[in-house]
Amino acid sequence: MYEKRVTHILKDISQQLDQLLKTNHQPGLLGGHTGCALFYAYYYQLTGKEKYLNKVHELVLSSIDAMATTSLLPTHCNGIAGMVWCVQHLMNQGFVDGDMEDIFAEVDVLLGNQMIADLNSKQYDFLHEGLGIALYFLEKETPSPCLTQAVKALETAATDLPGGISWEDHFARDTVPTLPDEPCYNLGLAHGMPAIIGVLSRIKAKGIDTGNLVEKGLDWMLSVSNPPGFPSLYPTVVNNAGVALTASHSRMGWCYGDLPVAMTLLQGGYTDKACDILTHSVQNRDIKNGMVHDTCICHGSAGIAHIFNRAYLQTQEPLFRQGAEKWLQHTIDFYESPAGLGFYVDGKYEMKEGLLEGIAGVGLALIAAIDKDTDPAWDRCILLS
Repeated sequence: MYEKRVTHILKDISQQLDQLLKTNHQPGLLGGHTGCALFYAYYYQLTGKEKYLNKVHELVLSSIDAMATTSLLPTHCNGIAGMVWCVQHLMNQGFVDGDMEDIFAEVDVLLGNQMIADLNSKQYDFLHEGLGIALYFLEKETPSPCLTQAVKALETAATDLPGGISWEDHFARDTVPTLPDEPCYNLGLAHGMPAIIGVLSRIKAKGIDTGNLVEKGLDWMLSVSNPPGFPSLYPTVVNNAGVALTASHSRMGWCYGDLPVAMTLLQGGYTDKACDILTHSVQNRDIKNGMVHDTCICHGSAGIAHIFNRAYLQTQEPLFRQGAEKWLQHTIDFYESPAGLGFYVDGKYEMKEGLLEGIAGVGLALIAAIDKDTDPAWDRCILLS
């Protein structure tokens, strides 16, 4: 039905990405050129064209060079952890060959120490602090002992609250001056509870003991839903009593809102609760009440389409496939409008190359929509599988 149109858009994305990458861009998995290697890898798998695999190798070499010659943060979003996650993933999927043990051995020590230091300091933001580093170690075949240390640090930092446990959002406290002066707890995947529980769920799946942290955290998330009458079932940030500290209504997207809560519940084994939230989202949310202005993975139509697609792959619930197709059509509509595939910021659209806010991520979501034979395993880097 939509395959021909999506195929055309993907060709356009590859051409636009080629041009964007000719300029001087920063390395990085979610916001830089490293993540673009994921698009070219999965596009190569879709098309079989060697030129896209060559692009993968070029970008990997560029990223390795940047790690050797540039001062970089250790973080997942735009730092070393995300970059080596990408290289490890491409190796796991057979897109990249070669012996990376010398590089990884040195990086493992650096990142392991940084992760534990951050978590012990309660710096557990997924994108920009210690928590996201754990994804690199989770992408490796053999579990690292530092993952056990990470669990212990998170257990120590947890706060007992009515309904279960949570982790105070210090990152928001430092970056959002308008928040009331009281402890706050973040329900977004980009910076909050879904990411913490998502990482713990994956550590648990590796056979590492996480006690009851996952279950108590999921119970708390369920306990702080909105009262009836809001389009969204969950707010964005709450206090100790579970009362919203910002607007109770939350947007649709990967970063915040009902969808990341649902996916975290699904991956944590709370399937019925997750499906209830996803069903509500399919039936009641739209571009207007979802505050959707563009196509990006972070909070745009392609990201929403991919979340429903991933939910369908995990549950085989036909309604979620309908949700994916609905938001895929919105993505096509954006593409054919003046907005195109631009990222909406400050009242205007700008073209970006990255995975989270740019066309590489849109392209990956579109590939997943039409390539029924390939698991879109790239979405492990944003905690969707």
